[in-house]
Amino acid sequence: MKILSVVLLVISGLCLGSNAYIYNYDQIDLIWDPAVGDSIDTGYWVEQTLISLGDNVDSGTDLPADLSSYDAVFMMMGMYTC
Repeated sequence: MKILSVVLLVISGLCLGSNAYIYNYDQIDLIWDPAVGDSIDTGYWVEQTLISLGDNVDSGTDLPADLSSYDAVFMMMGMYTC
């Protein structure tokens, strides 16, 4: 377990300052977040976390044809609601 923690720490350190794209497929699907005091979409906290880590983040509802300029792509496909 200790080795896994060290590996994850090294990997996260290498990803700092990277370019990420958040593909937010369903921005209509919102959920109330009392911490924010407003309704948020599925990519909100992913985007906030990446920005706080110093990453450059682009997001949108269309997946770009060329993703080569991004180090990571997060695909937010919505939330399960009853």
